[in-house]
Amino acid sequence: MNNLNPIQWALRPLKNYAKFSGRASRAEFWWFFLFAMVIYLVMAFAFGFGATGLAAMGDPTGFGSFGVMAVLIVLYWLALLVPTIAVQIRRLHDINRSGWWIGGFYLLYVIYMVSLFGVMSPAIRAGAAGVAPPPSPVLAVGVGILALVMFAYGIALLVFFCLRGTPGPNRYGEDPYGANVEEVFA
Repeated sequence: MNNLNPIQWALRPLKNYAKFSGRASRAEFWWFFLFAMVIYLVMAFAFGFGATGLAAMGDPTGFGSFGVMAVLIVLYWLALLVPTIAVQIRRLHDINRSGWWIGGFYLLYVIYMVSLFGVMSPAIRAGAAGVAPPPSPVLAVGVGILALVMFAYGIALLVFFCLRGTPGPNRYGEDPYGANVEEVFA
């Protein structure tokens, strides 16, 4: 397993699509992350040029390109949602941490999005009606504080994802590099 090339490392989370137990090495996690982001950027780049190209050809809205590429991007992220969460959990397992760190982050994200919608919804409705939006400073400050907490939480997860895994077996399984981990990092 130690002789995998970057593409093989990137495809491992797709082969272990919904495997939440065990451990994932840094190589597996980061190559998968790079693979996912490169494909996303290619799709977004194609979307940008597609919309611009349609507008230049006489479609002023570029809606045809927007609709197709937006659906493709959403489908792409939905297809990668489960393996992304699974590899994140297994990566935390490699440093002997619980996968609930990821669960907490996503729960916080949902709370943030609901709160943000709560702040923005009255302002959007008031703007559509042509009246001044009602002030809601308490909720807005709460959303701002929640955003800062999520930012700090995200930094902590980034540090966790960068840490070297526990050498040898831990409570989540065997070392993903095997017994000869020193040869991998030599």
